[in-house]
Amino acid sequence: MILTVLTFNSPRDTPSIGAFEELSLKRYGDMLTHDFVQYAPGAWYTAVKPYHSGIFPFMALDLMIMYRGCSSNLFFGHDLLPYSSYGKSEIHMDETMQSQINQIISTSSKTESRLEFKGYGNRIDIGLNALSTLYMDILSSLTKVECGVLTHIRELQFERYKDPTETKTFGLQKVVAERLDKSPVAVHKSLRSAKYTLLAETANAMKSMMV
Repeated sequence: MILTVLTFNSPRDTPSIGAFEELSLKRYGDMLTHDFVQYAPGAWYTAVKPYHSGIFPFMALDLMIMYRGCSSNLFFGHDLLPYSSYGKSEIHMDETMQSQINQIISTSSKTESRLEFKGYGNRIDIGLNALSTLYMDILSSLTKVECGVLTHIRELQFERYKDPTETKTFGLQKVVAERLDKSPVAVHKSLRSAKYTLLAETANAMKSMMV
């Protein structure tokens, strides 16, 4: 299993994990070993089954759209947990695991959002973390309007393809425009200003490095 740790650091009240957990269970539930477990104030952990690393950039995308303006840190650690690919299973929280999570939380950024990978091999880790710096920088700059458009795009992508890693928008922008009572041109401009094409290409590049 692949250890997943999420921390929030916000000048506002720490947001509830509930909304993101509900979305994650809907889109990624078959790939998670159990629900998010709170470890400390503003920090949660879960685990992802083997062979599903490719979902990580898309989980980060969904999180950053949902919690715009909040400093969020996501950590994905390969080979830090015992191997298991069957059903739901609890993480055995022994001293070693507590020490690992404590270290992850203590080194998470308090001022900016980060996406960190570890355990895929030195060269792959370096490549993934380099791409994630660009990725999170773009996501951190999203406006409220852009996030509104992206929220609907992500919902429609999953409704149509049943795949949370799908990034195609063909035929979806018109539907978003109707939902938001905007023109298709306005929706297109929002996607362009959000650098959606670059986000999608970066997410898919990270996915291809892990699968």
